[in-house]
Amino acid sequence: MSIAAVPRRSRYAGFRAYLKAIGTGERGRRALSYDEARDALRAILTEDASPAQAAAFLVAMRIKGETPGELAGMTAALRERATRLEARTERPLVACAGGYDGCVEAPSLSLACAVVAASAGAGVVVHCGGTLGPKYGVTPADVLAALGGPARPRAAESEAMLERSGVAVVHAGELLDGWESVSVVRDEIGLRGPIHSAEKLVDWFGATRFVVGYAHTQYAARLCGALEQLGAERACAVRGPEGSDVLRPGRPVAHMGGEPLDLPEQVGDRLRPAPGAEAAAALTRAVVAGDAERVVTGAVALSAGLRLHATGLAPTVLRGMATARAAVADGRAQHALDALLDA
Repeated sequence: MSIAAVPRRSRYAGFRAYLKAIGTGERGRRALSYDEARDALRAILTEDASPAQAAAFLVAMRIKGETPGELAGMTAALRERATRLEARTERPLVACAGGYDGCVEAPSLSLACAVVAASAGAGVVVHCGGTLGPKYGVTPADVLAALGGPARPRAAESEAMLERSGVAVVHAGELLDGWESVSVVRDEIGLRGPIHSAEKLVDWFGATRFVVGYAHTQYAARLCGALEQLGAERACAVRGPEGSDVLRPGRPVAHMGGEPLDLPEQVGDRLRPAPGAEAAAALTRAVVAGDAERVVTGAVALSAGLRLHATGLAPTVLRGMATARAAVADGRAQHALDALLDA
């Protein structure tokens, strides 16, 4: 046999090198560096990687599991493609997001938490995208639309919301270049992948404080670790219902800077199912009016208190919770919701 006839080992270059690194198998695979992860996701967002390569990358990363460094790199790629927004406010900002695939059975209360925290002085940026798998649940933008606000706020609308009410809803489909096209591939895969985590860490309005939701225990350290690498001032990860950024009322679990927070328990309390955007909108109105039932009121007040603590406006979550309750009782929360919807 001639030398030329001897099969050569395949050469991997470009995007295929990243696929080989993460998809070779348990013994051969390795984690990508920060720069490699950023470059890989940049190639997906700009469609320099083919749809087949993008799908292979997302599935391989799902199987391998993301490291904090990989999440930080992919978040950097998303941040580079995000529209720069101007914060015309002196309020301390916190960017908040649960799973972009929303809530199916659990009530979507992130917007209610934002309104109550804003009524006590915080600037709360709630971000999400359009309907996304694998759950295709209710997002904060869906709740905003059910309340009478814009379903897909444009940049100027998000900026105006923050200025007049202290709350901004940001829609990644409108303001993050490439997100919408990649969501098609994500829906075809039907599995959560690394973008489901990284998109929660985008620093909209230049926020340096974050409250993000997760569903699986290992993601608390991954999310906080990624945000730490990205220079976050404060990073809080919440194990909320269906991966939302709302604290569970019975046994709330949250980590700040990788350390568990001491939170009050009300063993036996559970949020009742409230599927649909209209139901979530009705609960939001009831919360700010002080008419919601005890468990919903407590979950929102505690979650708003966490946001006040994350911004530095409250020394502890419990002090923040008391401040949030007072803002509902004296009508400030109702005023904040009215301002949010007063376009």
